[in-house]
Amino acid sequence: MAPSERLMPQTHEAVHSYSFESCSAKISGAEQKRIRDFLNGLGLTDQDMLVVSVPKNRIPARDAERRRTLQQIFAAYPAKVEFVQDSDFRQLPRSEPSGIIRVVRTHAVGVYCPEGAAQAGCATAHNLAAMIAEPSDTFLPQKGRRYLPPVGGGGAAAP
Repeated sequence: MAPSERLMPQTHEAVHSYSFESCSAKISGAEQKRIRDFLNGLGLTDQDMLVVSVPKNRIPARDAERRRTLQQIFAAYPAKVEFVQDSDFRQLPRSEPSGIIRVVRTHAVGVYCPEGAAQAGCATAHNLAAMIAEPSDTFLPQKGRRYLPPVGGGGAAAP
């Protein structure tokens, strides 16, 4: 299957599973140590991304508590954190205890140019890839404001 984008982040990944205590928003001390040992061994930087699945609890209010528990653990690390969590109001018959921490380190930006097709835009894509200062910006880019040209000759950008 061919990629749908011309520029693609090239990444290295490490995965670690973890568990909450049964029907709880608490992570045991031993489990927290396992998580910290895993993260400390990776030498995380502010260019790394943690993609963390938060297991659904049978009580919706506890889902937010679980996320806060994880935020407290990850606060000691410079990596960006992205939580993946079901956001529905289902009442589950039992709590799911296990989640996954996926650490993604983007080391370069690759360019996809299909063979046999006209190479239109490939040189531009290669040049753009070479100019990207922080390759990690291409993996789950931050949401934010985009520049919009002034409307009606005004000097302000739209929010």
